[in-house]
Amino acid sequence: MSDLQTFIDQAWTDHADDAWGVSLRLPDALDRVTDADGMLALARLASHVYGEHLGRWADGLKYLAALARGPGFDATSAQGRALRVLRAALALAGDGGDLRATLDASERIAVTARAGMLLALHDGARARTLLDEAATAADAAALPPDDAAIRTLAIAGNNTAAALIDKPVRTEPERDLMLHAAALGRRCWGLAGTWLETERAEYRLAMAWLAAGDAERARAHAQACLAIVDAQPEPSPFERFFGCEALALAASAQGDAAARAQAVQAAQAAFEALPADDQAACRKTMDALRAG
Repeated sequence: MSDLQTFIDQAWTDHADDAWGVSLRLPDALDRVTDADGMLALARLASHVYGEHLGRWADGLKYLAALARGPGFDATSAQGRALRVLRAALALAGDGGDLRATLDASERIAVTARAGMLLALHDGARARTLLDEAATAADAAALPPDDAAIRTLAIAGNNTAAALIDKPVRTEPERDLMLHAAALGRRCWGLAGTWLETERAEYRLAMAWLAAGDAERARAHAQACLAIVDAQPEPSPFERFFGCEALALAASAQGDAAARAQAVQAAQAAFEALPADDQAACRKTMDALRAG
């Protein structure tokens, strides 16, 4: 594993609990970039930390500009075009200028969707407006399911919902945005994703409805998640574990002790089928389920 990849992996591990600390380390990685793939991987990390977590739009733009001056940047390459989208999204989210007129239709939609995602924790009203604008433009353009903008919309919906699910307290507009974004993610992953992304989008919907206080809808989406997993030739115990988690939490919220016990038992069976590394990643969740 390269020095840069080690840095990026550790930063992704640390950023949820210490986004500010990761942002202070990011400049140290600029000299580690040697190719286009490394440049783009670092750009995605920086956009997420400076934008979604910290709302430091100008700092994020300066960082991406530095990457564009370094090794691996070619404005005509796929990585160079992806960096252009990241920069335009940060600028749009931070009122640093609207560069969409310089982009093609697919890139304009991707920039709009990403800007909405970046604003989820900073300006929910603008986030909703931009996500809706991107979805409407994608529908009007009749983009093929494999267009990059559809995938970006799916990611934007998922990440927006996830950020709001994790908030201890949400306003009513934030609740609506969370549910709307989760539904958008599910619709777009149904077009652009595999069964894996689709069932994870159902899991996200289950957790969103649970956070919104509607256990019945949460349970329905948890069941849909598990149905997709179990329809595979070799159902993944890792995916099944989290589907069972969502089902157990929904049943508990409904006061259905029998269904909760059954879901916890199924989660335990999936947990026992996991390799050691995955068990370590899931142990905290499993312990919480056992504790009730």
